[in-house]
Amino acid sequence: MKLMIDQKEYSEKPNDAGRLTYSIMEHPVDLYNIKQLADEIEKGKTFVPSFLKGGSKRQKKHWQHQQIVALDFDNTDEEGNRQVTFTISQALEDDFIKNNAAFLYKTFSYKDHWEKFRVVFCLDKPIHKYEKAESVTKELLKKYWQADPACKDGSRLFYGGKEVIEINYDNKLEGESFSRTKSTKSICPAKTSKFNHNIKHNLDDSNVSHIKSKNIEELHMKMQPDPIQLHNKYQVYEYLKKQDLHSYLGIYKRNFHDIFHEENSPSASIYISQNGTGHYLYKCHSVSSSFVGTIIEITERLLDVRATEAVKFLMKLYKIEIIETSTQKRLKEEIDHYKYILQSDDLKAMYPYFYKLFKGSGLLDNLYILLDLIKENLPAQDDDPRLLFFHSLNTIASKFNKSKSVTGVRMNIFTFFRLIYKLDEEEVPQDLLEIQQKVKENNQYQYLNNTYEIKLYSYNFFSELNKQCQEWIEKGLTTKAMNYEGIYRNFGRDEANRVFPQDKGKEIKPLNEKVTSLIEKSALDIIEYKGWATEKEILENVLTYFKGQKQFKSNQFKRCLGEMLEKYDLKLIRLNKKKKKELEITENDIPTKSYPKVLTTIH
Repeated sequence: MKLMIDQKEYSEKPNDAGRLTYSIMEHPVDLYNIKQLADEIEKGKTFVPSFLKGGSKRQKKHWQHQQIVALDFDNTDEEGNRQVTFTISQALEDDFIKNNAAFLYKTFSYKDHWEKFRVVFCLDKPIHKYEKAESVTKELLKKYWQADPACKDGSRLFYGGKEVIEINYDNKLEGESFSRTKSTKSICPAKTSKFNHNIKHNLDDSNVSHIKSKNIEELHMKMQPDPIQLHNKYQVYEYLKKQDLHSYLGIYKRNFHDIFHEENSPSASIYISQNGTGHYLYKCHSVSSSFVGTIIEITERLLDVRATEAVKFLMKLYKIEIIETSTQKRLKEEIDHYKYILQSDDLKAMYPYFYKLFKGSGLLDNLYILLDLIKENLPAQDDDPRLLFFHSLNTIASKFNKSKSVTGVRMNIFTFFRLIYKLDEEEVPQDLLEIQQKVKENNQYQYLNNTYEIKLYSYNFFSELNKQCQEWIEKGLTTKAMNYEGIYRNFGRDEANRVFPQDKGKEIKPLNEKVTSLIEKSALDIIEYKGWATEKEILENVLTYFKGQKQFKSNQFKRCLGEMLEKYDLKLIRLNKKKKKELEITENDIPTKSYPKVLTTIH
């Protein structure tokens, strides 16, 4: 095969395209096999997929013949923003590509979280008519709408890349027959005529009308989904969200008119989520009717039903059956028993400190919600019958109806009181760990998402839990102390490592140590002078000079309070009339009707 390959090697995307346009015309190359091209590309060399002759500048009029076709997948929208529509893993699993493409390679712009690559086809023989060669590429672009349409130019420059992945160097695409082949049902080309009634047009050429009328039979004929058995609701939601929305809606264009409102210009698109979940998302970019949603939210809107009804419809459409294992059935019974204990009318009388700490703050309600969430998504493995769960913090926060930061603190509180356990990385099952690591890499997170375990508890556990809650309350601790430093200061390093395994062995910052020392000195000086001290006057006596110092001092006081009480044999008490009299607190010190907490040496 004959084509043009520049001889200069690059390790990054060239910035001298002008030079390449001329220099590549001096380098026609004869190759004996497609692997030679792959080797040159991996060296960073630039190529033109056709043979050019008769001029000094790379131009279409110099095209002679072509045996190579390359599709460019940038996963970028029209404004240059990341919009994942086709990944390398999808390409390698695609039947047509597996049977017809020779190799793919990562471009110089490739990133793990933003895949940019090219798929290279070798035709069974050279094509000597430009229109026929172009028609081959056009048919491929119909099949793979996600590719850059500029690929149809046979005289185009293709830069080299970082890594070549062989598909099958013996694969050949039959150019003559493929260029004459009409688009099949799997290609689903959209009509090109300009239309005035955009929603109507979309309905005419898509599955939308069948979805709205709940025409399962017609949708089955068009989509031909394979039956599948899953084991819990979490698996169902994950499976549904990973279904190709192009196939579901029957719309196969990069940008198209929104299916929910009338508009003159296409504003909608479909892409794969950037957070590494593999979920497909539909987005309308218009200002007046903006919308982003998965297959579930789309179905809710099209059917005008709640999410649960939308999922039932989708389960029927995709032939999903939930099969519970014996392990799941047993774990459900144990969770129900656990919930019964927590919902008992006698809980307050039996475990008053636990009830006081958890009920008033809403932690008890959140624990119920967490148990229900786990119950719906129980693991199916009989060989690992633990109550493991690994929802993202965003998912749990949405169930709690709290912010992500508040939810994180609450999950740490549950961990501290041993209501849930955070697993160290070495304790996480290998298949789950691989999923977590991929999510971390794709999202460039600092830490892995936490994997938790719930253990089912007895009377003895709740008795110990009640004592632990009593100690927390008596130390005067709040949620501000729920971080590595706060637990370390008040309960020791082992406890801090258990609650925050990803921060194991973390050292306290010098600034925190310095401010803590100043707080302790201020408290002791004031108490020595008059026998008691409020948090406000202790902190007012700590002089620091940096941005945000007021909030920082307050937070640091909460973290070191329990440690300070134990270290200096102090007591944190709520004032009342009797205590005010005992401490000789006058109205000039604290208003008559004010009863704050104070630190004192009186027990």
